[in-house]
Amino acid sequence: MIKKLLKRSDLLRKLNSKIKSFQIRRRHERTVRMYQGMKEIAVNVSWQARVQSLHNSQRSGSLRVFFMGTDEQQDKSGFLQALQRFSEVRCFIREDGSWGQNDPSPYHLRRIRNTQRLEALLDEHAREGWIPQLLIVQTWACLVEPACFSRLRQRYGLFIINIAMDDRHQYWGSKVSGEWSGTYPLIPHIDMTLTAAPEAVNWYRKEGGAALFFPEASDPDIFFPMPELPKIHDVSFVGSCYGLRAELVAALRKAEIGVSAYGNGWDGGRIDNESVPALFAQSKIILGVSAIGHSRDFVGLKLRDFDAPVSGSCYITQHNQDLGSLYRLDKEIVTYRDVSDCVRKVRMLLGDKKLREEIAAAGRTRALENHTWDARFRTLFEAFGSE
Repeated sequence: MIKKLLKRSDLLRKLNSKIKSFQIRRRHERTVRMYQGMKEIAVNVSWQARVQSLHNSQRSGSLRVFFMGTDEQQDKSGFLQALQRFSEVRCFIREDGSWGQNDPSPYHLRRIRNTQRLEALLDEHAREGWIPQLLIVQTWACLVEPACFSRLRQRYGLFIINIAMDDRHQYWGSKVSGEWSGTYPLIPHIDMTLTAAPEAVNWYRKEGGAALFFPEASDPDIFFPMPELPKIHDVSFVGSCYGLRAELVAALRKAEIGVSAYGNGWDGGRIDNESVPALFAQSKIILGVSAIGHSRDFVGLKLRDFDAPVSGSCYITQHNQDLGSLYRLDKEIVTYRDVSDCVRKVRMLLGDKKLREEIAAAGRTRALENHTWDARFRTLFEAFGSE
């Protein structure tokens, strides 16, 4: 009943979005304060020895990895391809042959099915004589029973890594039957977390887990400049239409700036993943939004922060302090503070081709040097050797 009312009333929908955004931000602030006064717990010697064993296996070219992903389009947009260049990989597939853990079943049934399927697949591979040394997952307690990872580690001696791209708002998740549904419940059952929220590294370490800052990245074999194609889009945006995104596009269009917007709710409709690289390459400017959900100023890193610069087009996105540690702001990518600042900077960039192309070239150089998936995995395996 409540969901139906929200769909019918624009005012109620906006009010609900504001309440949720406030709650998410306040929880994050409380989490930061909570962990500030805690001490880190040192990892044990056996953990360090297992890490070194992984490093040696990777260097010798004998590392076997089992990967359990969530979103097929995201997982295969460069991440999986790079992982396969560093190791021998097998993947989680549901019984019907579909990809990942996004089983449409109800909450508790989905957890049971994903857990049973993961254990069954690893048992099957073991009977064939293929036992992975490393299990990489991108999951939450709402998708898999956390304790299954401890069982698998004991059974096969696995080293288990979870990739957490949404810790800023999904570290705890929500309470379901008295249990948190985010990444927090996984900590006792896994060996390491790769988190895209730098402040969350200490959260894990202070809970006795190991963690590394591991932002998203891009694949230059998928995203790259296409000089043979004309720059037919002044500004392009890919993503669903809601909140700040809708305001930004409306303001740019009101300023008579052409915006090609694709995704649910836009006039351009959805665009398939295979068409995005050409769209980016044919755009003078690629627009990004760092806001999380319906928030306006609670931000996080996005996959577009890396795909867009690698494409060789000028990238402008909402200001996010995390980006300052990854790029030279306003030199390699451009950031805006609010809607009017975005309109002003986009207009300036469209009017100054030389500056726009200098920023685009510098952003691509930086992304190719530091922000490819290959670079991420090199950093990870080097960390194994130095821990």
